[in-house]
Amino acid sequence: MKFQNIQTGIITDKIKETKEFYQNWLGLEVKFETDWFVLLCLPNRKEIELAIMAPNQPQVKKSYFQKPYQNAGIWFIFETKEIQKVFKTMKEQNAPIDLQLTEEEWGDVHFTLIDPNGIGIDIVQERTPN
Repeated sequence: MKFQNIQTGIITDKIKETKEFYQNWLGLEVKFETDWFVLLCLPNRKEIELAIMAPNQPQVKKSYFQKPYQNAGIWFIFETKEIQKVFKTMKEQNAPIDLQLTEEEWGDVHFTLIDPNGIGIDIVQERTPN
């Protein structure tokens, strides 16, 4: 199989709060928007997208695309080459940082945020291949 991309989405009643969180704290841009669906993307890589959708939409055919996120079981990873700078900027702007900048024993340097749906956001220093 050959796939070109992988995308993710959040089904939530908190569309506005979720959209604003990813715009304000992570710099995503609106690529498409209706009253029940928002498609965000990275400004420098428009093909990397995050969808936000309201639950129980009659136009959505399958029930598993209608149930809202249940606050457990997934996380998002955002990689950066400038972890110190990103952390400092977010801290100065009072971002909802849940884990302070940490260097883990396995080599990750990261900090975390929690989005309005309870999804953990891991901001990680991009690793160089060994």
